[in-house]
Amino acid sequence: MTIESKREHYKDLMQRMNNAHNNKYYLEASWFAYTVLEDRLLSALRQSGGATYANFKPIKMLGKKMQEIRLRKANDQLLAVYFNDALMDKIHAWKEKRNDLTHAMADGTKTMTEIDRAAYLLSMDGKKLVKDTSNAARLLKKNREKVTA
Repeated sequence: MTIESKREHYKDLMQRMNNAHNNKYYLEASWFAYTVLEDRLLSALRQSGGATYANFKPIKMLGKKMQEIRLRKANDQLLAVYFNDALMDKIHAWKEKRNDLTHAMADGTKTMTEIDRAAYLLSMDGKKLVKDTSNAARLLKKNREKVTA
């Protein structure tokens, strides 16, 4: 994927997330938010040594990406600044809310009214978290280029 196609892909995901939220498709908006979070964490991994483990296997799953970033922060000051514990904790909490909602939908432990309300809140929180995570990834890249230039 070229830099331009990555940029277009990101813009498309953001537009779809916002459109889904604006049209009250909150579960769909949250799905796109999850995807953008994964994309931005991949960007952070690329900026801090690559999006693979030491054995060159790709890092998949949001939780695994978060775990690897937390490990790398010990040896990467820029990564630690932009992907600080507060941001990483927010991403983790949001991911858990999304997973809990999915399970509640599957096992019927919430009414559809409760699910709708939780989906709305998840989408709202997801939009804010995407913005914060995207900013962190952008600043990491911008400042990494300054340090390595």
